[in-house]
Amino acid sequence: MIKPPPLKLPNSSRREREFLYLHEVDALITASRQTRTPIRNQALIMLLFCQSLQPSEICWLRWCDLNFTTRTLLIVRNRSKSLRLQPQIVVNQQPLCPAEIEILQELVQLSKTDWILESERQQRLSDRSLHHIVQLSGIVAGLPIPVHPYMLRRSGLYYRAALLLQGANLSLHECCLLWNYYATSSDMPASAQIEYQAINRKREETFLLALDQIKAFSGISADENIIDYLLGAYLLSPPKPEIYNNYWLAPSNWHLRTLPKTSRTNR
Repeated sequence: MIKPPPLKLPNSSRREREFLYLHEVDALITASRQTRTPIRNQALIMLLFCQSLQPSEICWLRWCDLNFTTRTLLIVRNRSKSLRLQPQIVVNQQPLCPAEIEILQELVQLSKTDWILESERQQRLSDRSLHHIVQLSGIVAGLPIPVHPYMLRRSGLYYRAALLLQGANLSLHECCLLWNYYATSSDMPASAQIEYQAINRKREETFLLALDQIKAFSGISADENIIDYLLGAYLLSPPKPEIYNNYWLAPSNWHLRTLPKTSRTNR
């Protein structure tokens, strides 16, 4: 009798969380320098975190998408590979931080193809290879949990959300109140309405602006998915979303430009 394949274990049974703390991101970058292709691997880990990229986004990056003069990277945001051939896609022109520029300048000197991330066979790096590189770097770094690319993407979005919310000094409970007020159809109990009215309107505007900026940056259209990333700022820094903005991988500026939706079937 043929036995069925083993059931896939849920992520919660393999690791206690699906994101990395900033010191773990640092450890992962340091460990990537000890891998077989250190400059490329260091660049891909930085880009996954700083630009909050998915594997299907980072593996398709070409050098023509990078502008060293303006220090920006053209990102085609996709929720899945199949969307790459769809007529309506989100294209962002995203700023690069100094650390990203420095490592990419090193990488371009070694490049033999038009792919930013190329394999040793001088082809586009595959999603599978990307997962292996990140996982191996996590093992070399001695991190306490298995690591995969989406953890870097998620941590990058948490970090940006923390920076955006930093000036508002909102608690996690207040963020949840604001979300329930604007995005749910259920009636708020009287006690919650009183708490909502007590929130300063300027702080409320900061929350809504952060929500819009994370949405534009990530290319995620569903609000119920965006709020998870915004509230993730409190996982990265549990007491309150206050993180030093002089972190060496901090975004250099916030002038994100979302280009008009277009068709780019030749990518």
